[in-house]
Amino acid sequence: MSVSEAVRSRDLVLGSFAAEVRTDSAVQSLAQGMGRFLDAKELTERLDGFAALAAWIASGGRMPGAGDGSRLHGFLTLLEGNAELRTAVHAAVRQVFGQMRSVELFAEAGLQPRGGLGSEAIRRITQRILPSARRESDLGGLIARLYPDSKAIDRLLNVPDEEFERLARALCPVEDAGAWTTQRSDLRQAFQLLAVHVAGIGLSPGMRERSFPNAIEDSPYYRLQQATAEVVGRDGDAEARAAWREQIHRIRTELEHAHLRMEDAGVSTALVFDLLTIERAINRMVCIAVVLFVAEAHESIAAVKLLLDDVMNARRDEMSVRGLFRENTGLLARKIVERTGKAGEHYIANSRKEYRGIWWASLGGGLLTVMTAAIKMRIAEAHLPPFVEFMAAGTNYAVSFIALQHLHLALATKQPSVTAATFAGIVRTSRGKEREDRVADFVSRITRSQLASAAANLIAVGAGCVGFAELWFWLFSRPYLEVQSAEHVYQTLDPVASGTIIYAILTGVILWVSALAGGWVENFSTFNSIPLAIAQHPLGHTVGQERMKRLANFVDANISGWVTCIVLGYLLGFVPALGKFFGVPLDVRHVTLSTGTLALAAASFGRDWLYRGWFVHTMYGIAVTFVLNLTVSFSIAASVALRAYGVMRQDQLKLLRYTLKSFVRSPRRFLFPPREEALDAGRVL
Repeated sequence: MSVSEAVRSRDLVLGSFAAEVRTDSAVQSLAQGMGRFLDAKELTERLDGFAALAAWIASGGRMPGAGDGSRLHGFLTLLEGNAELRTAVHAAVRQVFGQMRSVELFAEAGLQPRGGLGSEAIRRITQRILPSARRESDLGGLIARLYPDSKAIDRLLNVPDEEFERLARALCPVEDAGAWTTQRSDLRQAFQLLAVHVAGIGLSPGMRERSFPNAIEDSPYYRLQQATAEVVGRDGDAEARAAWREQIHRIRTELEHAHLRMEDAGVSTALVFDLLTIERAINRMVCIAVVLFVAEAHESIAAVKLLLDDVMNARRDEMSVRGLFRENTGLLARKIVERTGKAGEHYIANSRKEYRGIWWASLGGGLLTVMTAAIKMRIAEAHLPPFVEFMAAGTNYAVSFIALQHLHLALATKQPSVTAATFAGIVRTSRGKEREDRVADFVSRITRSQLASAAANLIAVGAGCVGFAELWFWLFSRPYLEVQSAEHVYQTLDPVASGTIIYAILTGVILWVSALAGGWVENFSTFNSIPLAIAQHPLGHTVGQERMKRLANFVDANISGWVTCIVLGYLLGFVPALGKFFGVPLDVRHVTLSTGTLALAAASFGRDWLYRGWFVHTMYGIAVTFVLNLTVSFSIAASVALRAYGVMRQDQLKLLRYTLKSFVRSPRRFLFPPREEALDAGRVL
């Protein structure tokens, strides 16, 4: 039956239903929509009819005579039970696909270049209000019309495979190879355009710098174009497909290598986006290759569904404003993690020798913090204007932290947010039982390292502040802190009567932000070759090239630490001043500094250091501050890092359960290094 003979389409539809339900509004709407689709003379009219049918099915109303009452089931039952109507639909669909072009849909969906975050967000919002005009013959336009939002796309993606096959066979002339000539031709063109797209990104300067040192003609990105043209020209014979798959495998290897090279060459969000685009493009190419060259006749519908799912997922991500922010957050997370994953390794004790080293470095860090705590109290007692107090306190902290860095001393609370990236790297590079064992081993090492560092910090700063207060009293015959100041310290460290819990959490966030800033600046320096620029500066002709090289190495080794220390110091000073400025109770609780100020206050009370039992409450406050400082900063950093590598929540919970079981089985290894020093030192992260 030809389309021109389909004037009886409305009667065909109504005749398929029992007389008593033909007047039902759902049946009448279906008959009207089928008539518009089958009787149309122009492509535009036919597409309007098809869109009306799709809207009728998606409306979700019930349909008489359908097995489960759904309109989709009723529509499928109608076509499957009426051969004449099904033939008419196949003829109409054949004409549609013969006139529609799909190159842009398959070659560009989800793979278009991105502008900045703001401009891209504006573009997507504008697209929702006023979608871009498309040619009538553009299949992408029909897809956008049928599935205009994420909910509609999700409905399609959630259609079971069996139901999708029923729908395809009911609507489309699946067995008629001639009906798909245009679409197969467009798929071949999209296949080759994707290869060109991959090559263009893969051969860009940023990617070449992070690739294996191949000549251009030997690069898998370059050869993929040739292999793709070959496989298309030879209609996908086995030898051509094997050569093409080899280049795809080489590109995947190049992508892994590029991720590793980011630690040395730096990374930008644009570069991370390029890597993701290449991954998506080659996944799309694999789907197209299966449809064109691999799938047998009985597998063709399943292969088309995989390709369609890939395209629709890309379109959903491409049109979502929330998805844009989520993707950019993920890109930023990748950028952070790729650069800070290696930085945390030296904070972890792998042997007893390194464990003792952490103790000594942390004891030194605690002693240095004595002066920081003493100056902090003097600044607080001065009741300076908020801005002056912020600058004074921030400078005190920043100078102290930088001194810690250059004296190779340790402060426990600065470490967790950096080591979390190393933890995420383990999760990314391992699977199954190996991953669980490595994570449990890593958590045991970081736990005992952090406990040792924190214990040494607190012992040293506590004893040091008591000694400092006693020396002050011996020299000046008066306590270092006045009674009012000492009372205030006791009150502010009470975990129940003060905001210590909230302030300790806020400090954990500040610790993470400072590590984030340090990683960002280090990446900026590496990506833009700042140390190399310093080494090659013309000033070297005056002061000497060797001095400039030493300066470059010095900057390269310390720039991340400097920024982390400065940002941490000034944020710790800024938050209380900000609270005073706005009249809001804002403060910070850093465990080492709080312990130092508590020791100064206790020493100022002399024999009355328990001070009506308040001291006991302050010790609870110190314990709470210690736990929250470390866990909040580590948890945020680990969460960002795990998200960057796409670790699912259920996998995260599984790792947590396994680690807790490991602790119950062997708690000692989470507290002290094992005796098998050689074995422990030989472990590789």
